[in-house]
Amino acid sequence: MVSQCANPGCGAQFLYFGEGKLVVVRRTAESLDQATVEFFWLCGECATHLNLEVPPDGMPNVVPRQHSSNLLAVH
Repeated sequence: MVSQCANPGCGAQFLYFGEGKLVVVRRTAESLDQATVEFFWLCGECATHLNLEVPPDGMPNVVPRQHSSNLLAVH
């Protein structure tokens, strides 16, 4: 469950989805019953200047919008 902004430098609490960006990351596994879904949220303030990049097998990285690569970047 999402509880706060994915930006480690931000303390914004997720209370409702009225602003920001919610990112769904589907993790595949060896069998369908082991697959998982993770949710990450950037608050409205952080979403104005940051993106989340998600490597296929890793945790999301918070990066400045102008420096994001072509990994699973959220725009």
